[in-house]
Amino acid sequence: MPRLTPILERNQVAEDGQADFDLVIGSRGRINAPQSMIMYSPKISSLSTALNDQLRTNMSNHDYEIAALVASSEFHIPYVWSAHSVIALTVGVSAEVIEAIRSGGDLAPCSDRERVIIEVGRQLVANRTLSDEAFAAAKSELGEQLLVETLMTIGYYVMMGMVLNGCAMEPANVGVAPELRERK
Repeated sequence: MPRLTPILERNQVAEDGQADFDLVIGSRGRINAPQSMIMYSPKISSLSTALNDQLRTNMSNHDYEIAALVASSEFHIPYVWSAHSVIALTVGVSAEVIEAIRSGGDLAPCSDRERVIIEVGRQLVANRTLSDEAFAAAKSELGEQLLVETLMTIGYYVMMGMVLNGCAMEPANVGVAPELRERK
């Protein structure tokens, strides 16, 4: 049970935040679970939605989902993991790659591109820094713009994780997605 009442309806928002509510609805068609918490600050909600929309424009769905999964796995965000592990399968991420991300295990089943994105996320979340070697590999594989957009996508999901975990949002797709477990 979330710690705050989800804001799902326009009438739950003060008049000065209703235009922001409408912007989120215009983008998503609904208020999703993360936005139902962020809507306590309507302007931040609409801005975070716009940021997410922009991040998705240049990255392939496959790369975007890899970045979302590695952020959710490394930062331990069960809600995001549950939703995006199912989406990842639909955009062509293999079950073996998803399991490698979930377990923190060997990246042998990954393509070079997948491996680069996963390694960037693992290093940044675990160490709060990125090695020169990992940066160079990511720059070579992705180019400068997509490298920055990958970094931003990982950071976006860590930000969402703060809200989702802090507000105790329950994972979606329970029983469908592989469960995200704390690693020791």
